[in-house]
Amino acid sequence: MRWAAGLVLLALTLTGCESNQERSAALAKHAHHQRPLQAGLSISRRSADVKVLGTSFITGSEGAAAVVVLRNTSAHTLRDVPVAITVKGKNSRTLYENNGPGLEAALTSLASLPAHAQATWVDDQLPASSGTATVTALVGEAPAAGAAPQIEVQGVHASEESGTGAGAAGTVRNRSSVTQRSLVVYGLAVRGGRIVAAGRAVLPEVAAGASVPFQAFLVGEATGAKLEASAPPTTFE
Repeated sequence: MRWAAGLVLLALTLTGCESNQERSAALAKHAHHQRPLQAGLSISRRSADVKVLGTSFITGSEGAAAVVVLRNTSAHTLRDVPVAITVKGKNSRTLYENNGPGLEAALTSLASLPAHAQATWVDDQLPASSGTATVTALVGEAPAAGAAPQIEVQGVHASEESGTGAGAAGTVRNRSSVTQRSLVVYGLAVRGGRIVAAGRAVLPEVAAGASVPFQAFLVGEATGAKLEASAPPTTFE
């Protein structure tokens, strides 16, 4: 599976001549704290607490992304919420499933989901597709957790570099006393109530009380859309 646009660490200087695919592949090598899933994702029991509110399949010039909107109906924060997706194209042919071995944890699960809250999960490393496709999602059972560390995303704004397309940039602030590792920032572009572009940035570490800038390249067409970003806490203790 090729590396698609969206995995961005600001610590690495980017040059304008590289494609998003090349940049993502290079940047992935520097994400020392990412946890690969050695065995493929397998969900034996559907979650009774997390509901799938909607899914989207987004294509762009350099890749494709799947977007899943989730809601936690329980009274507890949930951790490591398994998210299995199936992408189907013409004639219901399966194009992609995120159940292969070796995927990083963030491509098979949502790090955390607060009680009675809604969150958006993005997989921006899908194989490129020239046609339309649909995404279905299955959410598995997840363990309850205590109070979640407070993570804020501030100053979200558009960011563009020559040859890379649109992106979302801003600052992540860790207001907790717990250092966050492999923190995923999900960037979305919303137009007319519809998600038209999506991507991710992975921050290897955000120290307790620290603020760290991020930049996430978005798959899709973000021109004129409202940009949003979120960063579910990954580390509780």
